[in-house]
Amino acid sequence: MPSTIGAYEVLLDLTNDTRDFASVQLLRDYGRTTASAVVLHPGETLTLVLDAGSVYSYAVKAHTKVAGITAHTWRNTRCNVSGLFSSSACQPSNPSTAPSMQGITVDRLWRDFRFCVWNEA
Repeated sequence: MPSTIGAYEVLLDLTNDTRDFASVQLLRDYGRTTASAVVLHPGETLTLVLDAGSVYSYAVKAHTKVAGITAHTWRNTRCNVSGLFSSSACQPSNPSTAPSMQGITVDRLWRDFRFCVWNEA
C-alpha cells in the first residue's frame, strides 16, 4: 500500500557549551560577509528550522576553530558546539535513536585566526 510522502520540518538545536562566543554561518558565505552570521553567547542555543532530508552546510566557529558541518537529518537533533570539535557526535532529540542516524556530519576542521569586532548599538 503506497504511503503519502509530504514535506515536513525538523529542528536543529545548536548549543554553545563553550566559554567563548561561537558563530554559525552558511558555509557558502563563510569568510565573505559577516551579515549572515549568528553569534552565540556561552550557554545560548540557536534553533534552525530545516526541511527534513534536505542538505544544509554550515560553518561553526568557536575561538579560532572552525567546523564545516553538513546537516541532512530526518528528525529533531540537538548538537553541542564543543562536540563538533571532538570525537563526540551530535545527539538525536530521541535518545533511543542510533547515533549514526542523526544526520549531522563534520566534513572538515580548520583554524581561522581572523576575527571581527563590532559595536552593539
